[in-house]
Amino acid sequence: MITVVRSGPFWCALAVGKNDSVDDGLLAEVATRTGTTLTGIGHGGFGGGPVADVYADESRGLVLIEAADPDTGAKALLVRADSEERAVAARTVIGERYRVWTEQELRAQARQDLAGQPWILVPLVMAAGGAELEPGTAELLQEALRHENEDVRAAASYAEEVARELRHDPMVMGTAQDERELAEVMRPARPVYGEEDWVTVRPGVPGREVPRPVAWWQVPAGVTDPLPAFVYDHDWLIEVAPRMDDLFYEEIWIAEDGRTAIHAVSHAELAGRHLAVHGQDVETVTTALREAGLLALDGPPAGLDRTAP
Repeated sequence: MITVVRSGPFWCALAVGKNDSVDDGLLAEVATRTGTTLTGIGHGGFGGGPVADVYADESRGLVLIEAADPDTGAKALLVRADSEERAVAARTVIGERYRVWTEQELRAQARQDLAGQPWILVPLVMAAGGAELEPGTAELLQEALRHENEDVRAAASYAEEVARELRHDPMVMGTAQDERELAEVMRPARPVYGEEDWVTVRPGVPGREVPRPVAWWQVPAGVTDPLPAFVYDHDWLIEVAPRMDDLFYEEIWIAEDGRTAIHAVSHAELAGRHLAVHGQDVETVTTALREAGLLALDGPPAGLDRTAP
């Protein structure tokens, strides 16, 4: 199971070296400066892109995130707090302990030779920590997206994706203490025992079929997938995060009341990305998907039977 870690309104960050990580010394100094103790609560991410190790106090009033982008090696320490004082104090500790780079410093470096170091745009946006980019950074990204150099345009496009992901609260794998009863919409018709006991829209998995009608939608080429914005705006919870190397990619989100679910599905046998919706409040979801330009299907997508294990 996965838990979304809600954080306070004060966000800041610093880019750090790829070998710099949160350790006991940093946590102890943060506790001294802020008056609150942080403990590791899990590993996860933001829905895509950067991965994260998350540390927080008991009330989640102070959250420290070690965010790393696996594709570029860029890393930043993000601070999210319920007060400006605590956010600044934690950021100061990071700056004193590690060699760090601010958004302003990285932007200045990028402007010196963007064509020669285009991927500096990724740590640049990570140094903003998910907060709104400074006007100079936003302007630089737009310039890079129009740059004559293809590598610069590619780096800018990827940096924009990373910046969008960091705007979300982090999601972490739940620990044993966080275990809870399976949500109603995730329960199969009969209990299934084993490592995976939740329902799936993948065919050929005995006992774990969704025991209710499923509405299928296709994300047409050129249409932005509305799922990330929908689940964020409506405070949905991610219940199943797939392994990125799995042939059948199935990411499952549920409503806060546990009665409606969305499965995001991708597979080589399917034409593009698909969303499957089931539960008590399907109409609200389908209205949003229709307005976003998704294509309603009469049933499962062609080729779904070929995705069976």
